[in-house]
Amino acid sequence: MRAVISMNTTLLANLMQIAIDQTKADRAMICDTQLAVLGSVNLDQTEILSERLTEVVQKAITTGQPVITNNAVRDAANAPHTKTNFDNLRGVVVIPVAGLGALYLDRPLKQGIIAKGTVDRLLKVAELAAKEGQPEATADHLGELYKQVSV
Repeated sequence: MRAVISMNTTLLANLMQIAIDQTKADRAMICDTQLAVLGSVNLDQTEILSERLTEVVQKAITTGQPVITNNAVRDAANAPHTKTNFDNLRGVVVIPVAGLGALYLDRPLKQGIIAKGTVDRLLKVAELAAKEGQPEATADHLGELYKQVSV
């Protein structure tokens, strides 16, 4: 029996690949609008099911806006007081893909934050690809689209 992969899953997977390439994120995940995980890179099941990860992904899907945060601070009022070692801090970005789901990315904070311009360009590519519903939206095509869009 063969697994059936929807066009939407393929589009999200290709977006994930482009996003990893552009951000140098070492962990990523794609999910649908109901938070069902469609694919992941370097995230184990306990991380995928964590309340923190679910919260930021849901926020991006609900608001339609990217979420840029870290893996330690939940309440900005507590920002100077975290219980996470600096080596374990990660910059987190979640990019919503209208009508399809979201793309989660993170990388060690010591590599620097993912630039807002990069996040905005990825959001634009996601918007264009989702709007066009492109069956030809291969990773190569989306990579070219990324190079062409300006924000």
